[in-house]
Amino acid sequence: MDRTQKLALVETSLERTADQLGDITKPVIERYYALHPDARASFNEHGLGNAVQLETEMVDSVLYCLMNWVDRPEEIRIMFGSTVPHHEETLHVHIDWFGGLVDAAVQIIMETIPESRLDERDLWTGIHGELTELIRDAQN
Repeated sequence: MDRTQKLALVETSLERTADQLGDITKPVIERYYALHPDARASFNEHGLGNAVQLETEMVDSVLYCLMNWVDRPEEIRIMFGSTVPHHEETLHVHIDWFGGLVDAAVQIIMETIPESRLDERDLWTGIHGELTELIRDAQN
């Protein structure tokens, strides 16, 4: 599958997800906390009294990375290369928590993809794997 086809599938997936769920921030955060319940305290601490705003910003950042990975992987590599160590060293955000937000977002998106759309499912599985590897590589 070429880059143009991948971009079209990403757009299709995200539009379907938005059509079915609306703003996906809440389902992503709920899934994230189900996977990483201890991370809630970190959001409360770093949200400085507004954890919901921080949650929204973090989900927006993850969606940006997911949407742009196919088209601009170098940009996302640079972003993760600086944010992963910063979150880990300065904010004491465990790498599993960082990656968990990507996991949660991809899971929510993939739940909206029909079983018969193997090409679309394979694309998201690939994006997820590549971003997971990128996060691990960005770790000190």
